[in-house]
Amino acid sequence: MFNPEELDLFSWLNSNSGKCKFNMSKNNMPDSLSRKSGINFSFQEYEKNRDIAKGLFVGELSKIYRVNTDLIVPTISGSEAIYVSTLLLRQHSDRITLFTPEYEPILKVAKSLSFVLKEVPLGDITESDVRESFSISLPNNPISISSDIILKHLRNNSDKSRLKYIDETFLEFSKNRGKTIFSENRGLIVSSTMTKFYGLSDMKVGWIFADKEYIPWLKNTMDLITPSIPPYSLWISYQALLNKGFFDREVPEFVKGNIEMVNEFVEQTPGLEWTRPDGTTFGFVRTEAAQSVDLCKRILKETGVLLAPGKYFGDDHGFRIAYVMERENLQNALDLLKKFFKGENN
Repeated sequence: MFNPEELDLFSWLNSNSGKCKFNMSKNNMPDSLSRKSGINFSFQEYEKNRDIAKGLFVGELSKIYRVNTDLIVPTISGSEAIYVSTLLLRQHSDRITLFTPEYEPILKVAKSLSFVLKEVPLGDITESDVRESFSISLPNNPISISSDIILKHLRNNSDKSRLKYIDETFLEFSKNRGKTIFSENRGLIVSSTMTKFYGLSDMKVGWIFADKEYIPWLKNTMDLITPSIPPYSLWISYQALLNKGFFDREVPEFVKGNIEMVNEFVEQTPGLEWTRPDGTTFGFVRTEAAQSVDLCKRILKETGVLLAPGKYFGDDHGFRIAYVMERENLQNALDLLKKFFKGENN
C-alpha cells in the first residue's frame, strides 16, 4: 500500500527560504558558475540540436562514466530518481536497510512504499547489514562521508539477489569525480543529477544507471511519470558535461576554501563539532542539545540564517550546514552564527 509521507525538510525550506538573509540549506553550486563555463544558452543554438539533445546527453554520460548507453535512463531531477529507483527495489523485496542520518527523501520514500525498515546508525554498520537490500546516499547526505564498510562490500559483491540503491549525487565533489560506483552485474541501481556539481538547479536533469534486465521496467515507469524530459534542459546539461574540465577545476577550489571557513567556525565555537566533509557542499554540525527544529527556528529568527534541522535526517542533535555561497556572504553568515552560539553558551 502506498502511504505518502510528508517531506518535512522540503516543507521547512519552502516556508522559510523567503524569510532568511543567508540560506545555508541550499547545497547546489551557484548558478553563476555555469554561466562562466562556456555553455551556450541561446535558444537558436538549441533549436539546431533539439532532436538529438537526449542522445548527446546520454552519449556524453557514457563517455565520462564508462557506462553503456543502454544502461542509462535520464530522469527529471534527483528526487524523481530516488523514488523510481526505490520503487524498483520494492518490486523485489519488502525489506530494506537504511543508514542514518540520511537524506530525508530516501527515508520517507522507503516508508511511503511500506517497506519493513531496518535503520542502522552509520557508525554501527556491520557486514551483515550491507548484504541486504539497502538505500543510501554516498557520500552521505548530511554528513558528507562515505562508509568504508559499504564501499568494501560493493567492491566485493557479486550477489544480485539483493538489489541495492545508491544516490551518488555528491560523488563528483569528492576525489572520485568522473567515476561511478555502478558496475554491471552487481545488482546496483545508481542515480545522480546535474543540479549540484554543475549549478544547473533550473534544469532538473538527472539519470539512473542500472543493469540491463531492469532498464525496460525503469523506462516504462518513467514514461508513466514523465513522458518527456524537456530537450532544452538535456541540451544545456550535455554542454555542461562536455565542459566538465572547467567544473573539475573551479568547483573543488571554491568548495575547499569555504570548508576551511566553516571548519574554523566549528572549532572556535564551544558545544559544536563535526566530521570534516570530504569535499561536498555541506556538513553535519552536532550540538549537545536535541530538538534541532526549535534550535534552527531560533537561529533563523535571531540571525536570519537558514539551516536544515538534523531531525529531518534522523538525528535531532544538530543541523546540516551548506556553504556554497560567495565568501563575503559566507563569512557574514558564520559571524552571525558565532554570535548566536556565544549567547547560548553564556
